[in-house]
This record gives sequence, C-alpha cells and structure tokens, in this order.
Amino acid sequence: MTSNSVLFLASDLGATGAAKQLALLAPRLAAEGVTPVVAVLGKADTPAADRLRAAGVSVHATPMRPPFYPRGWRQLRTLVASVTPAAVHAWGPAAVRVGRALSRWGGPPLVASAATDTGGGVGGWLTTRALRRADRVVAASWAEAECYRRLGVAGDNLTRIPPAVESAPPAADRAAFLKDLGLPPSARLILTAGSVEPNPGLKSAVWAFDILRYDFPDLHLVVVGTGPDAAGLAAFVQSLAFDDTRVHFPGPRADLPALLALAEVVWVLQPRGGVNLALEAMAAGRPVVGWNNTDIAEVVADGETGLLVGVGDRAQVAAGAHGLLTDTAAADRLGASGKARAAERFGAERMAAPYAGVYHELTRRARGGTP
Repeated sequence: MTSNSVLFLASDLGATGAAKQLALLAPRLAAEGVTPVVAVLGKADTPAADRLRAAGVSVHATPMRPPFYPRGWRQLRTLVASVTPAAVHAWGPAAVRVGRALSRWGGPPLVASAATDTGGGVGGWLTTRALRRADRVVAASWAEAECYRRLGVAGDNLTRIPPAVESAPPAADRAAFLKDLGLPPSARLILTAGSVEPNPGLKSAVWAFDILRYDFPDLHLVVVGTGPDAAGLAAFVQSLAFDDTRVHFPGPRADLPALLALAEVVWVLQPRGGVNLALEAMAAGRPVVGWNNTDIAEVVADGETGLLVGVGDRAQVAAGAHGLLTDTAAADRLGASGKARAAERFGAERMAAPYAGVYHELTRRARGGTP
C-alpha cells in the first residue's frame, strides 16, 4: 500500500449498530498493518467516539448537514489531503454519498457498509447510485447482501463479513440500577432496546408485556433508548395499564451491554436488523426471544441460543418469555449456549483480518497489480 491509512466516514457515531461495529473494527486494524482515521458527518462527542479515541483512533468531526455544507467539505478535503488514505470506507447512507464524491476522478477506492436503508427522494437515488459504483460493498449477512443485490450492486463487488461482538463486560450494579428505576430488589426484568420510532417493534414489546404482567407480579419491562416516538410510546403504555404499567424508560445507556446481564430475558423485536442487540445479549449469557427476521435468523439459533417467532406475533413473544421465566434452568441453558456461540462465531478479534484483506486487495488493484 502506498499508504497504510484507511479513512472511515461515519454517517453518525450515535447508538446505532453501524457505529458499534465501526467502533469494534477500527482499533483492531493496527494488528493488520492498517491505520484507521475516522471522520463523522455529525457529532463526534458520543460514547462510540469516546471509545475510539480511548483506543488511540483519531476521530474528526466534519459536519455535512445541510447536504451542501461548504465548511464541512473544506474540513473533509483537508483531512483527506493530510491522511492520503489508501481507501475510504463509508458507513451509512449519507457517508456513502460523500465517499462516492471523494473517490471520483482518481480518488481512493470506496468501500461501503451499512447502507441498505437508502431512503427515498434524491438522497435515496444518490445513495443507490453510489453503492452501484463503489469498489466494494461489505454485507454483514446473507440477507443484507441480497438487499444490496436488489439495489443493483454487482455480485462480484459484494463481500460478506459477519458482525462481531466483544466479550460482555462485568454485569452492571443490579442494586443501583433497580434503585435508579425505583424498583424493589426482588424485581425481575425483561429488557429491550432500540431507537424509539413509530414502528411496530417496541409497541409489540409493550403488548407482549401486558400479557405477562398478570402472571408475574414482580416482572418489569425496561426499554433502553430514545427517539421521536418516546412520548407516544409512554402514552400507549399508560393507556394499557393505567396505574400498573411496570414499563420503564431509562433513556439511552452507554452501559447497555452490562445491563443486559441483569435481564431474565432480552427481547429483540425489530422488523429488520436487531443483530447487535441479539449479539450483546448472547455475549452476556442471556436468552433472546425475538422476531424471526432474516437478519436475526443468521445470528440466533432457534431453540439453542434463543427463541424466534413470526414477525409481529406478540402472543408468541409473550409465550416464549413465559416459558423461560417459569423454567429458569432452560433459560440458563439457552444463555450459556448463546454466550459460547457469540465467542466462537462472532468474536471481535476475528473481524479485522477480512476487512484489512479488502483494503489491501483494492489498493493493489488501484495501483495496477493483481487483486
């Protein structure tokens, strides 16, 4: 490589699956002879950004909102000139559009990730166009690869590299967490997490919990995260349970992986995605009950590391959790199996080498060598 640096463009470094995967990958590339530099097209004062800096990765804020923002473009071009990256790796739709602009007319090769949700309008069209022209598109699953194919990405431009998860940190302080929520020490928890948006996932979690709460008076549902529909979801909870809601919203928590160990069961109820939450629950040794979407089905082994039910089937979500809450030995077996699977197949130390191989291959090709 003429340069051993790779510039990562992140659409954001918030509490998203893409940001978590980037934060796992970048610090591990040094062992593969690659120096990562991260530019985020938004705020760079998030927990993911702090983790990257703590690991010695250079992180720069190059804001690109509104879409044409001269100051952001100047900052980014200055950064590219100083880094002279061998490749640009864009994470997220907005980053893919910006990365395509940087890679045109002889710029560094473009790698794209986490951009299947292209959106609509001109932005969606530009993202799709950029994906088709990227030098390589990396999919985290076969289902994601199929999404890219439907967008017109050529098969020989696709590479599948599975997602990763770190070993679970020590469990959070149970007594302190329950005290923060105003709960007694005897409380049992079901935990779910995600962006609180107008989609059926978290509302279905509330419905399923409403079925369970009559049989388990010590049970509480904890929803970690925030979003534009947070007030609407809280109102929906109140409309179902009145003065016995037992549903709690602690907001976004950077210590989510440590909190998962406190749960009896973790619900993963996103219509699409949810892989990071499932992997973190498995790493924490907790059983997953989730919707059987194509992404989760590649991570959770139904009946071995968790229970998968039809997307939208709230009754079966409740039934699966009921069985595990009643048979704690079965829950422990699923949790232990999930922890072993997470370490064996999705260990974070396994992810750097295949990504570095992609960067080296594209650099050799750009210099006229063999792939």
